[in-house]
Amino acid sequence: MKSVLFFFAFCFATAPLAAQYIPDPWMRDEGTLEGFVIDSQYYTMVTDANFRNGPGTNSKVMAKLPIGSAVKILEVANENYTSKGVTLPWVKVRIEKKAEGSPMEGYIWGGFLALAHIQTPNEEYVPNPGVLYLTGVSAYDSTKHEITVQVRAAKDGKEVAKTEFTTSGDLSYYPSFAVDYSPFMGVKALLMVNYYYPACGYPSGDNLLFWKQDDTMQRVLELSSVSDGGVFYSSEDYILPTDKGGIGDHILVVKDMSEFGEMGEAGQARIKQEYSVILYKWTGKQLKKVKTWK
Repeated sequence: MKSVLFFFAFCFATAPLAAQYIPDPWMRDEGTLEGFVIDSQYYTMVTDANFRNGPGTNSKVMAKLPIGSAVKILEVANENYTSKGVTLPWVKVRIEKKAEGSPMEGYIWGGFLALAHIQTPNEEYVPNPGVLYLTGVSAYDSTKHEITVQVRAAKDGKEVAKTEFTTSGDLSYYPSFAVDYSPFMGVKALLMVNYYYPACGYPSGDNLLFWKQDDTMQRVLELSSVSDGGVFYSSEDYILPTDKGGIGDHILVVKDMSEFGEMGEAGQARIKQEYSVILYKWTGKQLKKVKTWK
């Protein structure tokens, strides 16, 4: 979330940005689809991920790793594997074999690893203690430039909630992940998931998900922003109940589109602007549009 805000400020310094709730460091994490980082820790985001003795589907399966298993990247293999349009490499990893207490090394396909995660402390006064939030890409449509995103919550090696949705993006996009606990009726947590590319002219969107008390996970809002330095920007932002100006069980969405032109020695001037504010209400089951101001 923070890097996305920096990206738009960098692309066009005069574009206004609404105040954002910035969570504590442990509530926010970012990753990359461009490559796995050697000596970094990742987590499996599927149940029973195949842990093999070599790269490739013909290699022997040595173990099935439960969701949320921590692995350390040792090496990125030259071999790739493609599933549902997603091409990612096999990676050599090290895990701790809990039964014997000795480490194991082997290979796992990169598509089985979360590209960003948030680990909540297992402490008494932390909301949803010990829960591991994970996000990754399960499918990719190169013709439409769309990615299918998975978001899962796990605890003690078991999946407790999940959802999947399609949004704009390519396999070079970076995931940004954050958690918020604004009070909404019947909601355990809010997850903000964004896949973006840090360059001007590339659309970036925030996907807001509700993890509900019945352990279902639902995307309730998708917003999009894009800018091209000195030419235009189009931004959509939201205000949660805990933000300044927020309303309980409601979300305010602010939309602003502006175009700019040269004004001689005076520099650039805004030549076109469209804006609106939309009020949504959470009913406990869905987010309903209540009113629009323009």
